[in-house]
Amino acid sequence: IIVLIVLGIFAVVSFILTRPQFARRWDLTEGKDFTISDSTRKVLGELDDIVNIEAYFSKNLPPYLVGLERQVKDILDEYIAYSRGNLSVKFTDPMSDPQLEQKMRFIGIPQAQVNIMAKDKREVINIYFGMAITYEDKKETIPVVQNVMTLEYDLTSAIVKVKRSETKTAGFLTGHGEYSQEDYEGIRTALSKQYKVTDVDISGGKNVPENINTLIVGGPKEALSERDKYEIDQFLMRGGRIIFLIDPIDIGDRSLDATKINTNLNDMLEHYGVRLGNSLVLDGRSRASARFSSGYVQYSTPYPFWPRVIKRQFAKNSPMVNQLESLVLQWTSPVELIESRVEISSEEGSEDTGKLRGIELCSSTQYSWTKGAPYDLNPQQRPTGDLKTYPMAVAVSGKFESFYAGKPAPAPDAADVETPEADPFQEDNVAETIPESPETQIVVVGSARFLAGRALAQFRFNQLFFENAVDWLTMGEDLISIRSRFVTNRPLKEISENGKLFVRIINICGASFLVIVFGFIRFIFKRRAKKIFETYSALGG
Repeated sequence: IIVLIVLGIFAVVSFILTRPQFARRWDLTEGKDFTISDSTRKVLGELDDIVNIEAYFSKNLPPYLVGLERQVKDILDEYIAYSRGNLSVKFTDPMSDPQLEQKMRFIGIPQAQVNIMAKDKREVINIYFGMAITYEDKKETIPVVQNVMTLEYDLTSAIVKVKRSETKTAGFLTGHGEYSQEDYEGIRTALSKQYKVTDVDISGGKNVPENINTLIVGGPKEALSERDKYEIDQFLMRGGRIIFLIDPIDIGDRSLDATKINTNLNDMLEHYGVRLGNSLVLDGRSRASARFSSGYVQYSTPYPFWPRVIKRQFAKNSPMVNQLESLVLQWTSPVELIESRVEISSEEGSEDTGKLRGIELCSSTQYSWTKGAPYDLNPQQRPTGDLKTYPMAVAVSGKFESFYAGKPAPAPDAADVETPEADPFQEDNVAETIPESPETQIVVVGSARFLAGRALAQFRFNQLFFENAVDWLTMGEDLISIRSRFVTNRPLKEISENGKLFVRIINICGASFLVIVFGFIRFIFKRRAKKIFETYSALGG
């Protein structure tokens, strides 16, 4: 009877403790990989009405997906526990209902084909393994849950999106040789999951549209007119956020011939407290590898013009970058904060002093130097001048003064005005200049090529940096920490030539030295034991 009572108590306690609201786990991983983040808890805690999550999972899953299904259920249990009753989760097998299976095509959850082994042969079966998140008349879907590493970000961002009253808009500036939609296709696709993405044309004196929340100036290759700069300035004065991605040079598609790019933005950026260098940063210690051709031979070598930023080179006090592990900036210029205009923040979100606040988001190693025109981009480079660190991306926050404050608004070029008979100097085209902005932010990066085409495919971490920048400017910090949790890059620490020589000597001589020391110690102990034995024998022992 006592045994049965104890077993009954154990069963009841176990049942209670397995409920989500009572579950307690200790996550010993460095990044708390099996615990939902504080940002997700904040989003769930702020829910004021029921959000529905319907998981469309087939019942007859292959064995290798059963564990993934269990992990998904564990994560959803944690979501329920922190939602204070405002999250409803339901699991459904669409294959059990033909009408529901037909509905899946319209809500964006397709059948996924997977391989299984049945009767000693490989077969392909169709399954469902997706989710739909709904709130009122809004719906977001996760078509296929491929792994749990990105599930928290996908779920939380979907909840944020359906709860948001309006969709934020990110606009890419066009008309000055900026990177095209095809060049930035990967970036645009990633942003479209959370934002409305559109092109922005300001030719002919057109304003940046009011619905644009964040403007992206993505690598212009032609000089902007004063009127174009004026429209960008006034967008900032209205409280808009801007990301400036500025390439210092233009490079041929199949050669290393480089020409300097003049965007005509440097004077306005200096007014905002940021100085772009006219040179390129080379890093002699931390750099990515690039492929080159010499005749019929192709080879890969560390390329100093592609500085690689690793974890310790990111700003520790910026939530935008402090969880990132890597970033490769190709042919980048140094980006300097002008201390006379900007207070370099030692802590993100420090007390407002009325002065612009700047932070160096990432920098090269102390083994870096710069090279100006004429640009020799050959991989065989030797350091010139003093070696030091160079910031390559910065963020500036505060109330900006207009670059055109106290000046007449520049008139648009007559050739760019849409209506030919319109007089570009008529009163309607001369807008009233806003002299100062509300609290807002800009981000300036000394490269735009790092997000284009092959660069993004080769260095996937670059996308995280840019998405974090857009999120920080547009929505704040909530989603940034979630996206970066599972993305790691832990390169071996670079050591000096003397350090490498020391390691070689230890590897070659260390084992032999230990054997000699062990033999010497053993010899001493044996000789001492022998003397003790002889002394004991002499005493008649």
